[in-house]
Amino acid sequence: MNLHINGMTAVLGVVMLGLASLPAGAVTDEQKANLRSDCRSDFIAHCKGVSPGGVEAFECLAKNVDSLSTACQGAVKAVDPKAE
Repeated sequence: MNLHINGMTAVLGVVMLGLASLPAGAVTDEQKANLRSDCRSDFIAHCKGVSPGGVEAFECLAKNVDSLSTACQGAVKAVDPKAE
């Protein structure tokens, strides 16, 4: 169980690093924390085959926004209101 939780944390940590390539100040620490806490299982369920890291991981969530949990949808849309 701890290995599974640590693995998810590592994956999402790398996803958050990908957000660093967005314009400076575009993603707040609070938004990053919300993505980490609200999108763990959504990333694993909807972004299989997407390499964690880079903007690609966030874009996967944004592309699948309609299929994400309500909490994750909110977190993604808070970063990118145009996410569809």
